[in-house]
Amino acid sequence: MLSIGVRSLQDYWARLQADEAESMRLLERLTIKVSRFYRNACTFDVLAEEVLPWLACRRQPLRIWSAGCGCGEEAYTLAMLLEAARLPGKVEASDIDPAALAVAREGVYRREAFDELPAGLAAQLEAAGAQRYRVPAAARERVRFFRHDLGDAPPPAARFYDLICCRNVLIYFEREAQRRAFATLDEALRGDGYLCLGEAEWPLPEYVERYAPCGAKTQVFRRLQGGREGER
Repeated sequence: MLSIGVRSLQDYWARLQADEAESMRLLERLTIKVSRFYRNACTFDVLAEEVLPWLACRRQPLRIWSAGCGCGEEAYTLAMLLEAARLPGKVEASDIDPAALAVAREGVYRREAFDELPAGLAAQLEAAGAQRYRVPAAARERVRFFRHDLGDAPPPAARFYDLICCRNVLIYFEREAQRRAFATLDEALRGDGYLCLGEAEWPLPEYVERYAPCGAKTQVFRRLQGGREGER
């Protein structure tokens, strides 16, 4: 606050209400962006070996939403899995932070971001300078990034996703924001779709009967409720 000449919390709150640029600077400082490609490998193994093939047998092209995508590592990992399996599909990836989305759209990351990526996928990376690599073009073309506030906005217009990944996002929300966010995810997911959460996250109590876990080692859940009117 002192760096911008504000000396009280009340004055800083007023500044945030009036100055969108300062709000974005605060958001960038507070948002946790630590991630990696293929983070929590067992989760992506389940998605690659079980979930995506099962979904692809039921419909194509697949529609995936990476909600709270940060700098894009998760979204691109999903796109690389689709590309490796030659499955038709697109990944919609959203975040509230414009700075993170700018990094994601560039698709260039430091070498250590790929440390957990399986060798077969890592071999496809494109060199982009000293110790930096770019996501392969075929995977980049499968991803669309857009700004979305998961805690205070309705689902994207392109709803009814086959798979939604929202990992390590809900744990940072207060209870009411969690309810709004989970309602958004639930509304956007197909009746037979899959939801992937972070290691410390579960469906909220009021939704738990709708979701069945896909194993003891991952937070991947299949939605049990049947199809809904208007789904395609």
